[in-house]
Amino acid sequence: MGSFPGADKIAALRANPDVAITVDRIGPPPEVLLLRGPIKVTELDGLVPEYIAAHHRYYGPEMAAENIANVEKLGVQMVRLALRPTWVGVIDFQTRFPGAMPS
Repeated sequence: MGSFPGADKIAALRANPDVAITVDRIGPPPEVLLLRGPIKVTELDGLVPEYIAAHHRYYGPEMAAENIANVEKLGVQMVRLALRPTWVGVIDFQTRFPGAMPS
């Protein structure tokens, strides 16, 4: 994922790169991906591709293009936060929850 170099989380992640991340879908039943491991912080010139892709996904092509162009005018740098998990877990209440199993 991408962030901007001046964000407080960047200094915190450089000081302690070990993180735990939870990804869940919207609405029930829960389908949760759990990730743990160290974050690698890499500074890049310009926007990271993930940032651009997120804008296109959430805002659509026209608004995303406008937003990206406005940010690129500033000549910003971004930071890529990359996680290589050392532990992964899944919570899937559809197939792993005991009540979901046929009797």
